[in-house]
Amino acid sequence: MRHILWCLITACLVLSSTALLLHFDEELAARLLPAPLQRLVLSVEDALSPLPPEHAEDDFPGPPEPAASEAEETEEPEVYEANPRYTVERDPERGEILRGEVQRGDTAWKILGEWMDANDLAALLAAAKPVYALTSICFGQPFAIVRDPDDGSFRSFCYEINQEASLVVEKTPEGFRARQEEIDYRITLTAGRGRIVSTLSEAVAQEGENVALAIALADIFASEINFITDLREGDSFEVLVEKRFRGDAFAGYGRVLGARFVNRGERHAAYLFHNEQGRETYYDAKGENLRRQIMKAPLSFLRVTSRYSMARRHPVFGNVRPHQGIDYGAPSGTPIMAVGDGVITSIGRAGGYGNQIIIRHNNGLESLYGHMSRFAKTMKKGKRVRQGQTIGYVGATGTATGPHLDFRIRKNGTFVNPGKLIIPRDPGLEKRRLDRYRAVVRAADACLAGNLPTPYDPDAWFGNES
Repeated sequence: MRHILWCLITACLVLSSTALLLHFDEELAARLLPAPLQRLVLSVEDALSPLPPEHAEDDFPGPPEPAASEAEETEEPEVYEANPRYTVERDPERGEILRGEVQRGDTAWKILGEWMDANDLAALLAAAKPVYALTSICFGQPFAIVRDPDDGSFRSFCYEINQEASLVVEKTPEGFRARQEEIDYRITLTAGRGRIVSTLSEAVAQEGENVALAIALADIFASEINFITDLREGDSFEVLVEKRFRGDAFAGYGRVLGARFVNRGERHAAYLFHNEQGRETYYDAKGENLRRQIMKAPLSFLRVTSRYSMARRHPVFGNVRPHQGIDYGAPSGTPIMAVGDGVITSIGRAGGYGNQIIIRHNNGLESLYGHMSRFAKTMKKGKRVRQGQTIGYVGATGTATGPHLDFRIRKNGTFVNPGKLIIPRDPGLEKRRLDRYRAVVRAADACLAGNLPTPYDPDAWFGNES
């Protein structure tokens, strides 16, 4: 019996090891393994695989799945037979278009080397470098290769740098030419509303929207509402937001033009307008700036595990001592935001606080962030950071019982309760611009009431601001 058990364990180990080989080097596995064993190994690999990434991102509920009839009506793209990583479409004017996404381990050489010789590839990379260096391609980003449908010769390469712009490299008789193009979206305007039952993200999802809209709302009212401690069942929101489409596919949200939020009976409003420097900024109905020097919290949608107290029993040492900050419980790796513009004066290990960053702000204020798992790239002493910028990630370094952020504020060297700190607003609108601003407010209010413009012109929303 023991011999049989050891045989089974050995077989499992062999299959698991072979599954790893097949996962990381498919060509080698194909040469070494017969087809029946490959199929067996693939079944083992499937059984051992973790959940796909879309199930591991977060706990936020997403928008409802489309009905089966909708899904059936969507035409599936044609798979390119010679290489299934691509889909193919044929355009009478542009040619044969092969679309794909950057996969793990991909480089520009690996992607483009299939379609041109080494000399052309080197010339293409050199032409692209002043516009966008293709050594910086990112996992998951879409790209397209356009070929001549008759002889298969290379015509152009398009890589999406981000949601706003693409790199386009074309082959011409004079050589390769590169340029950056703005991504063209069809933009519509929509108004929505919802009521809080438990969290803002769930309330947004109940209305069929994406959690990205909840994050946008939290950012807009970040200086007015602490979405971790202040939210209550029965709170409500209204939002006027642009939606962007590429073809018929939803491609994310654009600007939030107006929003209202009722929190614990207090009404808040936000309307987008340009400040004196031309930067898009949110103001209330009277033209007062919603932005303050310090935000209410450095995280969103999470929980408070320990509040500011002068007599808290320490969770590790068991004795009673002051806790002059707020602990925010969050999964390890959750991004931490700078609560205000400032300069990093300290970064590194700080005893029981673990990995800590201290930022100096104006008016004698400092913010402290402890127990980080790691710091964001480029963070260093003396670096200037912006309000809302990611500076690090939640962890449990130092003296901690679990992953959380220890957040503190000092004013003139003395710790103060972040929840009771009164921070003045940034400058409001100048009187000479209030008439035009009130016209924008009236337009947004009309849209929130259901009177949406048809068609909607994003460039005409603010009209003539002068």
